[in-house]
Formats: sequence, C-alpha cells, structure tokens
Amino acid sequence: MSTKVYIPPPKDLRFLPAPPPLEPEGPLVLEIGPGKGEFLLHLAEQEPKTTFIAIEIRHGRFAKIGKRAESRGLKNIYMIHGDARECLTRLFRPAMFERIYILFPDPWPKRRHSKHRLLKPELLAHLRDFLKPGGAIYNATDAGFYSEEIVSAFEEVGGFERQRIESLYPTYFEKKWKALGREIDYWKFVKV
Repeated sequence: MSTKVYIPPPKDLRFLPAPPPLEPEGPLVLEIGPGKGEFLLHLAEQEPKTTFIAIEIRHGRFAKIGKRAESRGLKNIYMIHGDARECLTRLFRPAMFERIYILFPDPWPKRRHSKHRLLKPELLAHLRDFLKPGGAIYNATDAGFYSEEIVSAFEEVGGFERQRIESLYPTYFEKKWKALGREIDYWKFVKV
C-alpha cells in the first residue's frame, strides 16, 4: 500500500484556484505562458478529464485567465503565477506530464536581450525529464531566428524526435502574427 506524502507549495508562488494536484486521476498537461488563455480554456473544455496546469509570469494575465476559467465553470485548470524556469523543479517530479505547450514565447529579438529567451537547453532538459515517455512538447513561433535556435536547443539536449505540425488552435497571438503576414513554425518534439 502506497502512502501519499503532502508537500506544501512554496509560499512565494501564487495559485488559482488552489495549488495543483500532484497526483490527478487523469492525464496531466502543462502550458507555459498561456498568453490570453484561449488555447488553455479551449483544451480544458474539450478534455474535461484532463488536468491542466498553466504557469504565467505576468500577474494580469494570470488573474484574468483564472477568472475566465472560473466564470466558465472549468474545474480542471490550475494557474501558477511565477517563472517556469524557477518553479518547475520546485513543484513537479519526473514523468508527470503527457504534453507540454509553449506557444509563441517572447523571442526577445535584440541580441543583448537573448539571455531572456525561455527555450534554452537547461530548461528543455528539465522539461524532457517532466514528460512521460512518448509525451510531447508543442511549440509555435513567428520568429524564424528563434525557431532555428529552439530546434538547435532540442537537438543539443537530445532525447526528442522533431515533427513539423499544423496550427493547434487560432490564438490571439497567432491571428495577430498571421495578419501581419508572418510565417509561423509549428513543432512537436516527442520524447523518445
């Protein structure tokens, strides 16, 4: 008989509506940087037996998505206000997630700001560990230079099979970039 150990969540992080369950009954999916939340809310409505955890660094977006989930009666979304690079290893254990979505992360186009880019080998190595075998990380970006950097970072980390995919759901940012005529790269990186 296994016993569950309760580990209290870090006090410096904020959660809506509560800290996420670490042993949900169904699949567990993570979205880093849900933006305005359209994709997250859509998935949560389509997959009511899946638990969705979203990490958002911007307080305003964190609060708005939490309110929108509550107003729609979605009980399968848990929001975390924090920086994914800092809180992932503090909250989660290996092989927890079926899928991880990182759609349109800020490309920080200026060279002097490149250190702020999210998808670096260090984070991707952690994300690979948090994925179940056969799980996948989904990414979309409108910045060609960043797409190349992301692909290179995944290759450096290893343990993934890359697949080019189509749009997953028309988010605010996707519509905005397409209206401006930007090409968008959609990737799926499957843990092998």
